[in-house]
Amino acid sequence: MTFQQIQYIIEISRCGSISKASKNLYVAQPYLSKLLKELEEEMGITIFNRNIKGVDLTDEGKEFINHVRPLLEQKKKIIEMYSQHKTNPTMYAAVSTQRYPFVIKAFIEFFKEKITDKFEIHIREVGMYKVINDVYSKRSTIGIIFISELTEKFLKKVLASKDIEFYEIVKLTPCVFFHKNHPLAQKDEISINDLYDFPFASFEEDASSSMDFAEEFLLYDFNLIEKKIFVEDRGTMINILTNTRAFSIGTGILPTGYAGPEIISKPIIQYKDEIRLGWIKLSNTKLDNGMDLFIENIKNTVSETIKNLN
Repeated sequence: MTFQQIQYIIEISRCGSISKASKNLYVAQPYLSKLLKELEEEMGITIFNRNIKGVDLTDEGKEFINHVRPLLEQKKKIIEMYSQHKTNPTMYAAVSTQRYPFVIKAFIEFFKEKITDKFEIHIREVGMYKVINDVYSKRSTIGIIFISELTEKFLKKVLASKDIEFYEIVKLTPCVFFHKNHPLAQKDEISINDLYDFPFASFEEDASSSMDFAEEFLLYDFNLIEKKIFVEDRGTMINILTNTRAFSIGTGILPTGYAGPEIISKPIIQYKDEIRLGWIKLSNTKLDNGMDLFIENIKNTVSETIKNLN
């Protein structure tokens, strides 16, 4: 296996087509197909399923990509670090997080404090399953997730199996998010029974993921909710909550300027302090490039937002 093969496989995955990838890479399609076949034979796996529209990653292929993508990123970092033509070091930082606006606010503050003349920063808003895999595959240095009473046993086993450590930042009471003119907006606290008449908007997880990886705080009686809307990105979620009577459930941390201006949050009565917000990293690894500062910024952002709410 060579770096060139890895680069080509990732490009095929991005394009979803060997022919499109060959054009982007300026190589002949038969040659690219030959390299793909050789790599699959060498690894003893099938990376792509072929179809009339192009190619799709197999489960083995997805796992393979997760493992090899960081190799290219590490190669790039090493070349930049030791290049004779560099006059100043390049700052590199990579963070994966569940879709939390307060993390983005903390990241902006981190960016302002740590910025250098040359930098490469990756901030990835993804579902919990991908956050954990990004940290496990070293695609990201740290990840931001939450653990609840309902998911704690399962998630601790998952993290232990991947040699990942969880560090708690704060305990929070789960909150309902909805438009400021929502019929329930006048209530100081929300009961689960209040919600059944309204659509529940949540982030769609990978089909292979367990419900324990859900983006939202899980309700014990989730199946009783008959109206559900699934979205994939935070922008769509904000639009849904702003323009419908739908609700979502999360941390309740909505820093000004980083979430929909017309969206508010209200605590859920039955689940006090059941969200354990925290960050994860691989065991026996040290934080670098100011990640400790970034984590401190998250703590400060959460603390300030909660103070303002009270």
